[in-house]
Amino acid sequence: MLDRPLPLTPRKALAFVNGFRALMLLVLLFMSMLQGTEGQPLVDGGARFYLWSVVYGALILCWFVLRTGKIAHTLQLSLAIAADILMIVLLMGMNGGVKSGYGMLLLPYLAVAGLLSSGRYALFYASIATASLFAYVGYEHVSNQMLFGSTTDLFQTGLLSLAGFVTSVVTYQLAKVARESEELALRRGGEIANLNRLNELVLQSQRDAVIVLDETGTVRQFNAQAVRYFPGMQRGILLPELTSVVERWRINSHSPMPVFVERNVRGRQLAGRMVPILAGDLRGVVMFLRDMADMAEEAKRIKLAALGRLTANIAHEIRNPLAAISHAGDLLAESAEDPATQRLTRIVRDNAKRINGLVEEVLMLGRRDRVKTETIKLSQFLADFLEQFGMAQPEAAGRILPIFYSTASVYFDRGHLEQILSNLVANAWRHSSRVHGAVRIEISQMESQVLIRVFDDGPGMSEDAQAHLFEPFFTTESSGTGLGLYIARELAEANDARLDYIPPGGVFRLSCHHAYE
Repeated sequence: MLDRPLPLTPRKALAFVNGFRALMLLVLLFMSMLQGTEGQPLVDGGARFYLWSVVYGALILCWFVLRTGKIAHTLQLSLAIAADILMIVLLMGMNGGVKSGYGMLLLPYLAVAGLLSSGRYALFYASIATASLFAYVGYEHVSNQMLFGSTTDLFQTGLLSLAGFVTSVVTYQLAKVARESEELALRRGGEIANLNRLNELVLQSQRDAVIVLDETGTVRQFNAQAVRYFPGMQRGILLPELTSVVERWRINSHSPMPVFVERNVRGRQLAGRMVPILAGDLRGVVMFLRDMADMAEEAKRIKLAALGRLTANIAHEIRNPLAAISHAGDLLAESAEDPATQRLTRIVRDNAKRINGLVEEVLMLGRRDRVKTETIKLSQFLADFLEQFGMAQPEAAGRILPIFYSTASVYFDRGHLEQILSNLVANAWRHSSRVHGAVRIEISQMESQVLIRVFDDGPGMSEDAQAHLFEPFFTTESSGTGLGLYIARELAEANDARLDYIPPGGVFRLSCHHAYE
């Protein structure tokens, strides 16, 4: 946001007028101490002038005190300008009247009043000055027993009054234009600041490294991704890796066509395009660069996603024929009498069961986006889970030990959490010594994260196996599908959680968001 200057408030206007009055009084006092060519002070008046100065100084001090009072600011300004006009007219009278030229001092006061007030008030102050001048001329001639003043005095008074009106109107118009220009500048400045923030947001949201260079190759703008590729990036520097590209573009007479760019930067193979900027006298380029390794990884993810959808569709189509094969195997087993036939039917049923398990796991991947999160209290959830797990594997009933260092709740899809823990606990039980406490489930909390750790007393995974642990179809078991841990991690990520293997030993950690009840 641009720092806007504070507007000229009435309180500040009064302070400005008071400062102008004090400066004018000091100038007059200084001039009273100087002598002209005839040995007379530049400002005459003697003791009366110094009395006038004391009174005017007291008025200035009074106005300074009233500036912080409760009197309306417009009324204060009007009374102050009116008093200034009367004081200047008195000074003019002490120094020879209209012919002395001191009436010209009214013009700066009227100019200041025109700058600080609206149009009608500026004309009002000029009217006060005119009335005061003609009143003084009338008083002077009445006191000298003259029916009418001299033509010269009236003419000079009229000219001075006209100059006062012109000064008030001109200064008011100039102040009005200045105020409108200031308001427009502030408004446009705010719009430019908002546009700059929007451009910065768009720039930083780009996945590519975006670098704006002028025609000399100097960096003018960049985003956070560019800092990742070019450490120490800052505005106003030259990038040696890109300077040659900009130089060739400049030699080619600032070609307006985008150009493919490929550069090796600190071991990274960057590729992208260079888009010229040609607008008026502006000459520059915008570089859009990306690490080819990141692009390859993204392409791999896209291929895996497409393969996953294809696999899920195939698995869905396999279910019906597989169910028919399983049913046929069951019927054959019922009528089989000789051992050879029974062995063959058992092979059919076992393999059909294994394929069915694989199909179920593949179909589970298709449900990762169907998340129905809820607040789950882990103490009650684990009690129900261990009871169901013990019914599925009776030898594990009562031997898996839950440990609660925190009674926190988590925000998770209940079905997904059951699937993840079923996979982790089944693996832990399979690799443990199967005694009481060989498998433990620990619940703890770290700041806003709830940690669910599954321990077993087995030997753990080898370093080679750890590198591929969560890859699809990787397994160390001859009868495994290799999808269990892969699906568990996918379901965790679908719930904005994270599943990790913590060496050494067999420890899996599920990091979930804490749910505030």
